Amino acid sequence: MNLHHLNRRSFLKGATSLAAFVGAPRLFGTGGIRPRLVFGVISDTHVSNRASASVLERTLMFMRDRKVDAVMICGDISDWGLLSGLRYVAETWEKVFPHGKGAGGKPVQKLFCTGNHDYEGWWYGDMTAEMHALGYDEDEALVKLGMKKCWEEVFQEEFAPIRRRSVNGFDFIGAEWHGYDKAPGYDQTGEWFAAHGSELDPSKPFFFFLHQPISGTTAASWETTLGRMVANVLSSRQNAVAFSGHAHWTLNDERSIWQGAFTAVAVPSLSCTGVMGGYENGADVRNGTSTLAMPIIPARFRLEEPQGLVVTVFDDCMEMERYDFKKFVHTAQTWRVPLPLLRESRPYAIEPRATKYPVPQFPERASLSLATRNTETRGGKWEIALVAEFPNATAVADARALDYELRAVPSDGSPSVVKRFLSSAFHKLKEDEPDRMVFWINALDLPQDAEYRVEVYPRNCFGVCGRPLVSELRRGKPGGMHARGYPKEM
Repeated sequence: MNLHHLNRRSFLKGATSLAAFVGAPRLFGTGGIRPRLVFGVISDTHVSNRASASVLERTLMFMRDRKVDAVMICGDISDWGLLSGLRYVAETWEKVFPHGKGAGGKPVQKLFCTGNHDYEGWWYGDMTAEMHALGYDEDEALVKLGMKKCWEEVFQEEFAPIRRRSVNGFDFIGAEWHGYDKAPGYDQTGEWFAAHGSELDPSKPFFFFLHQPISGTTAASWETTLGRMVANVLSSRQNAVAFSGHAHWTLNDERSIWQGAFTAVAVPSLSCTGVMGGYENGADVRNGTSTLAMPIIPARFRLEEPQGLVVTVFDDCMEMERYDFKKFVHTAQTWRVPLPLLRESRPYAIEPRATKYPVPQFPERASLSLATRNTETRGGKWEIALVAEFPNATAVADARALDYELRAVPSDGSPSVVKRFLSSAFHKLKEDEPDRMVFWINALDLPQDAEYRVEVYPRNCFGVCGRPLVSELRRGKPGGMHARGYPKEM
């Protein structure tokens, strides 16, 4: 039968269903019959010893089964920045891809770049203590021995501040880390593109990768001199697709992909999820003086939810499958980026998506339960907490609640008290979400000697609220001890 005479949509639907049924990797997609390029994307592997390389090994085996042409690691390959860590990564690679070959002898390209840990991890205080406890020493720090020398010895490839490599006719350009204020890879980016940019085919995407987030792009980015420099260089190249790590940002957040003058993707960590700041149960000060009542979600400390991407490039689209590499299943729907990359066709531009993206809602007849209890702040001080318990919000068209907003709204019209909480499963699979959410805050943050209602809103990743659960009218009573944080011995 001539495949070109088949109804394309029917054929692709049937082929994809068959692949899913037998558990085989997909050979077909909405973008074309056969892919032109398949590559894996991971970051922040933070390998310290052989045991810590186990997740990397399982992930590379999955990539091998997907018949990838290359695997990208966007920095922080090692945890302590030691030669031994680099060797454990190389051993793992060779075990899965002996002599750089995958299944059936298929060549698989290493697309690795360095991150801050590869240069500086050996002197990070808490990590140095662990390093010494396990019998390792900073005398084998890569920067002391020479990064270029160590890299070329271990990985058997040239090391340079910026490296261009070709896979199946597509260009990959990697920039190396060399410290926050000393970055030859970054400060040569403009010079490199000025000298070599005309060599890049404007009719197809090229892939730029680095560790530092690129300013003004994804939710994982922030404003830095280096990040802004890279953004400015890429802004004149609409066919650029940039991957960056460092932030350990979850792929469950739709803001992990950004399209503006170019396309940017925040690559999550293979070792642990970062916990966002600005939340009662999120990241906070690390010196023990926190006044927050609710403990931080312990994702980083439990090494939870390794995530990454498999990118498949067809003639007319690029598919980015988001994976949980603990269970090797999709974390969310595949991103499909039309090709060629034109500024007038950017489905993952943030502002239009924020207005259209579905909003999670509480189940019908859901109710909000409030209570008070004695507890402690993260700093170990006594306090009274208001505890809010309610059902988990229901996803709408795959849009889950990234966080929840609690508002104490005074009846006299005075300003509301607003607190936000990350969903306890913000970084996990949908199936791992608990049936109920339980959050608490310091009761002295609430309106005192005033009537108010508590409203709880589910929010999608763009901060858009669903319908709230609302409490009965409450009245705060200041009592005799207004000061927060009384010592435990009182």
